[in-house]
Amino acid sequence: MDFESEKEKLVKKLNKKEVSLKVVVMPHFCVDNFVHYGKSFDSFLKELEKIAAQGGGNIPVKQVLHRGGKAANCASALASLGTNVSLIAKTNMLGYKLLEHFFAGKQIDLSHVKTDGELAFTTAIELQGVNIMISYAGSLQQFGPEVLTPEDEKLIKDADVLCLSDWGLNERGSELANYIFTIAKEGKTRVFFDPGDPTPKGSKEAEEIKKIKGLLEKGLVDALSVNENEIERYGGKEFLRNYTRVDFHTEQYVKSYSTESESERVPTFKVNPIRLTGAGDAWNAGDIVADALSLSDEQRLLLANATAAFYIAHPEGKHATLKELADFILTTELRKL
Repeated sequence: MDFESEKEKLVKKLNKKEVSLKVVVMPHFCVDNFVHYGKSFDSFLKELEKIAAQGGGNIPVKQVLHRGGKAANCASALASLGTNVSLIAKTNMLGYKLLEHFFAGKQIDLSHVKTDGELAFTTAIELQGVNIMISYAGSLQQFGPEVLTPEDEKLIKDADVLCLSDWGLNERGSELANYIFTIAKEGKTRVFFDPGDPTPKGSKEAEEIKKIKGLLEKGLVDALSVNENEIERYGGKEFLRNYTRVDFHTEQYVKSYSTESESERVPTFKVNPIRLTGAGDAWNAGDIVADALSLSDEQRLLLANATAAFYIAHPEGKHATLKELADFILTTELRKL
């Protein structure tokens, strides 16, 4: 496929379209503390060993507090793309005030955020080519159906899209997913599911993945977003595509599988990443919006790739508007496959 030609066609469509979309994202917000170490993993280990050997000490590096949590990150990207987005999450009053700060200037509905919980916190140590994240999940760890109010349930049922993420970090993730996906399907809500890394499930991983497969088999999921590490652990593309659309993303390319079709491998954009954390959440937002614009699979994936690439390369971690994405797509080179 001539992707340069597809880029031009996509931009023409973006210049003519507006997004009319109500999206609910849930359930995780946390504060991310980015530690910009910038050197290799080996350098980091040597520095830690040196400090430990001398009985303690300090590593002076730049640190920045940022909005975190897959749902909150995705909400930010969706708002920038022009959607009507609501966040359902649970934190404490400090977390709520930080959300207001992080979302200043963005049209994001925070009226469904609960403030009677715990603040989640992640320290992301950014090394060359890899991030190491040290996390406390806070209220996400036990986020079950009882957290939801009747108003939350109505919001989900009336939405165009429900996006659930961070199943892996929630000990009650399968219970919550089954409950809210069922509510969504009582309306006409499309379900977009990014379960994340299942590793936190520990010894229960195999048992919990069976529950995910059960949700797929019941037809409760419209699109599943997974990366290279996750796709095989959740059953492999040949199994998953029997029940839902599978959007599979790697650093070099992305691809979409379903029972009806299989897309071309769509290359990612060639940028120098400043950050890696949050790339998948921006990608999900682009995928959701592109779906609503009724684009071809290849153009949908191009738009999702551009949304993620713009974010990871932006000096301040800004999420793009559709206009900014159109300019980015035209001026940014694709990777060679």
